[in-house]
Amino acid sequence: MTLATFGAAVWGVALLWIRVEPQSAPSLGATWMISAAFTAPGFLLAFLSLRARTAWLLFASIPLLANGMMLVLPWLALKLR
Repeated sequence: MTLATFGAAVWGVALLWIRVEPQSAPSLGATWMISAAFTAPGFLLAFLSLRARTAWLLFASIPLLANGMMLVLPWLALKLR
């Protein structure tokens, strides 16, 4: 969850930067790559934390979904833009 939060913070800072100073702000593609540098390892770690029990699946589903969302939704936003 910490890595998903860092990925979301990258997007928050980038969008604020675009709003305040658009000429020097990074592109959305670069923002996605920086965010993915945090969220991809977070997704992998959440996946590796799965065990054979249902309780572990419930516990690991939160970081799996959070990191997965931070990987997929910005990509979709760039494609649908």
